[in-house]
Amino acid sequence: MIQENSETATELVRLTYSCVYTGDDGETHFKDVAVSMAAAVYVQGIPLVDVAKSEPVTALTFSRLEPGYVSDWHPAPRRQFVFVATGTAELTVTDGETRLFGPGSVFLVQDTTRKGHQTRLVGPGECLFITVAA
Repeated sequence: MIQENSETATELVRLTYSCVYTGDDGETHFKDVAVSMAAAVYVQGIPLVDVAKSEPVTALTFSRLEPGYVSDWHPAPRRQFVFVATGTAELTVTDGETRLFGPGSVFLVQDTTRKGHQTRLVGPGECLFITVAA
């Protein structure tokens, strides 16, 4: 169990990620989500680790996109975090905004209704990514 250190429990934003969501207007949008972290005992006997609040998850899936991959508009199959391992994916939401996600990027798709978003692989290589259903 991770134990918060009361002496260093000050929460700081150490991470932000993009979130794709369906707004009240029926369109999909991006928003940036800040993740607060605080120093905690992760494992007894090692230095403190900055830790965020745990998020319950239900499934982890490894996936791959071929070079040149382009999707039509589609909603996310479920609320899921996407962790990009290799390659670069471009997501476009219905309000017209486009963002790139390369290796090390994390984003959340929760636009499970309506038109959704488009995905396009950018660059010559494949894209390996991991989804974590939340």
